[in-house]
Amino acid sequence: MECKKILINRKLTAVLILLFAVQMFVFADQVRKNDDTWEERTGQTYDEYLKEQELQHIDGYPAKVQAVMEQAEAMDGISIFAQRNSFSQRNVAQTKKAFEPLLDLELAYVKGRTVTEFFSFRFGGLCASVCGLMIAFALSEVTQKNIRRLTYPTEFGRLRLALEKLCALFLWAFAVTFLFQAGIFLEGLVLFRENPLRFLFCPAQTFARFADFPLKITVWQALFLFMLYRTVILYVIMTAVWALALLFDHMVLAAGTMGGLIAAEYFLYRNIDGSNVWKLFKYCNLWYGTAESDYFTDYRNLNILDYAVDRNTALITALAGVLLVSAAAGVIVSCKRYPCSSKVNRFQSALHKVKSGLERVQGRFLEKRSLTGMECYKTLVSQKGLAAILLLSLLLCYRADFTQIRRTTQQELYDSFMEQYQGEPGEASDQAVARTAEKLEQVDLTFAQQYSEAADADKRIVLSMWYSSFEEERLFLKQIQEQTEYLKKKQQESGIDVWYVNLRGYDHLLQDDDAILNLGMLIAMLWICTAAYLSESGSGMACMMNSCFREKALYRIKLRLATLIALLIYTAVRVYGVLSVAAVYGIKGIGAPVQSIPALSHIRVHCTIWQYFLLRYAAVCLFFLAICAGTCKALETIICKKGFRHGVKNRKSV
Repeated sequence: MECKKILINRKLTAVLILLFAVQMFVFADQVRKNDDTWEERTGQTYDEYLKEQELQHIDGYPAKVQAVMEQAEAMDGISIFAQRNSFSQRNVAQTKKAFEPLLDLELAYVKGRTVTEFFSFRFGGLCASVCGLMIAFALSEVTQKNIRRLTYPTEFGRLRLALEKLCALFLWAFAVTFLFQAGIFLEGLVLFRENPLRFLFCPAQTFARFADFPLKITVWQALFLFMLYRTVILYVIMTAVWALALLFDHMVLAAGTMGGLIAAEYFLYRNIDGSNVWKLFKYCNLWYGTAESDYFTDYRNLNILDYAVDRNTALITALAGVLLVSAAAGVIVSCKRYPCSSKVNRFQSALHKVKSGLERVQGRFLEKRSLTGMECYKTLVSQKGLAAILLLSLLLCYRADFTQIRRTTQQELYDSFMEQYQGEPGEASDQAVARTAEKLEQVDLTFAQQYSEAADADKRIVLSMWYSSFEEERLFLKQIQEQTEYLKKKQQESGIDVWYVNLRGYDHLLQDDDAILNLGMLIAMLWICTAAYLSESGSGMACMMNSCFREKALYRIKLRLATLIALLIYTAVRVYGVLSVAAVYGIKGIGAPVQSIPALSHIRVHCTIWQYFLLRYAAVCLFFLAICAGTCKALETIICKKGFRHGVKNRKSV
């Protein structure tokens, strides 16, 4: 019975179908975009590159596992790793034990890009989580308190209903996870034209994505186990939201608290580094489990009281704790608290004050008799226009990439170089690049000589660590050489005086203006436009509006309001994107020719970088506003049937 409540909810079912369709579109768009970008940069198709990587992985996998064993044995002889009852010793021993069964594993190449893209796709987990949140709110029945009044008088009806809801939440968590993951898997098979029987029964380590996967299982078993992981994570999220809704007994307060918890989880996930002492809060994190998949495909041990605890074990333990607390809280509230109890404690009194405040704000807003105010309230509140803005905000947080807030050595060297030599390439910048190249060549020669003369394993490990410390500097040299070569070539071909500009900020601006974010904004705008007209036909207001003398004025207000809200949404998204990138990465050299950015080398118009982005954002904004205006005009005719029913066309004033 509880499961059927979701199926008969037409609005919720429509949203679930919409999110599923968006996920499928985003996956196909991401695959196409990656293919085009890779082929444009290297001249090689991504399938060919992936095949080369898979062959290299298969050829080197036995040696890699053997190296893990040898490294573990070598570290036992180093004092910092051999200290008794230390995390280092336990980590080495547990790593050796985890990878030892893989020594006799035989791998062969099979085409299976579907598996690689499946575990690289993150957006699907967020879509499934949004579906889970909506289902949890629907099953909490906060807005349908009459049902709870009926079940409360029965002695065991309250407990039975609460347990049925917990079971329904689990079934829906499994169904949503299976639907979204199966959709992506099947779409991958169609896009890449692959036969699943060729790779489902191969060892999971056949693919480079599972290079650090310690379990000796097949691909289909890994997919099934990953689906169970995601089901448990989604079930915990849904149970927590269900308990929050029952505890606050108010949709706005529960949603606000949930938003705060999501923001806290996202902050911990983004701002805690993997080597930080607080990394336990990064990995035992619901946002991390929803948005990532490396907890499943990679091997890592966490230091918990000097014990080496597998990351998955820690994650499952944390999920079990949250699940028990949430389920217990939801059951207790369902069984003990009457929806309209006369006994008011301090907590309920505080909630009542907050509710009264919200109702007063709502009343003051409704006191304004202007048509614009009423239409704005109906569009944003009554017809859930704010829900569209909230979903767009979540998408915006997902698309925001702040992973490089803590800069690596390569990024620091690159930023320092651009700070010093920003402008047209010259002799000074060429000399700086040459000095860096000579330094790294000397490092290579020194390492090769000393490594060949090293007598024991300890000295070779120390030399390897010293040599690897220059890896970031090598990456910086490669990056700056590629940019320098591009600038000189572009200047010779087109005669444009291109500059050295820091590409980090501009690359993120170009990524923010992609198809996924534009699709999210378009859906939110269309939601707002639809909300402005949706209730008119069903409530009978269309008849009154069509009979009203100021019919044209009413529809003109709707059109202006929907267009204004769409404009504000687009402006807010773009301003947030530019300011966040400027604050984190910096945006300098905006007066340089736009061709200074390699990704925009195809532009033939002579303009600066800021002029290009301004025209780009303005063109997209006008396109969106035109779609919104056309949608509003179509809804006036289709839903409200303006001027054709319950009124006279071209009526005259009396």
